Amino acid sequence: MSVMFFFVDKAIYMYYCIKYITQNKISFCATIQEFNLYGLYEEEKAMKYEKLGKKALTCMYVKSLITFFIVTVVILVVNGLCKEEWPGFISYILYGIIGVQLLYVLVAPKIRYERYRYRLSEEGIEVREGLIVVTTQIVPIERLHKIEVSSGPIFRAFGLKEVLVTTAGGELKISYLDNSIAERISEYLRKRINTIVAEEREAANASKESAVENFQEQNMTVQSKQQETEAQDGAK
Repeated sequence: MSVMFFFVDKAIYMYYCIKYITQNKISFCATIQEFNLYGLYEEEKAMKYEKLGKKALTCMYVKSLITFFIVTVVILVVNGLCKEEWPGFISYILYGIIGVQLLYVLVAPKIRYERYRYRLSEEGIEVREGLIVVTTQIVPIERLHKIEVSSGPIFRAFGLKEVLVTTAGGELKISYLDNSIAERISEYLRKRINTIVAEEREAANASKESAVENFQEQNMTVQSKQQETEAQDGAK
């Protein structure tokens, strides 16, 4: 199995190398020098994308194995009960599904682990993940309504947590985080939200004070004009 993981790693690495070559039209050697491990660009490193810890990979394999076990048991039970009543090729299809599930368990967690990235900045949160299609979710921090740190039974077994942030338009998860990292992210987001709220209140108060000052200046101008008018009328 370790040999298979080695070749999967190299295949992923070569895929990103070839993709980068075709996009930028540069030599293969130059591409190798500009890449980080598994084909991550220097641009990604500069943007400070964070990678998951090693425990996350083990957790992904365990979750995949549990799913594989459940699906396999269901298929074998259903096939055992009904194989005499349906055509024989259906049993082969079910066994094929088991084979595909086994291949998924061997390959998918490693690919998902290597592609999973997250990034926090003063402006927002960004999460990149995917198996075949890599998706990127970006949420501005000022839109956050709720921050929740949770940990299911499997996560707790590996000392992992996930941070769930909720906005008006949906939610975003940063999963498979070490406990300490999840707590730090949660604390950072709370502090950042409090800072934004305080800045907005200060801006609102400053706007009110400016409006009051403008109103007072307008009143003083009107009063001075009235006094000038009264003085001119008295002189006449």
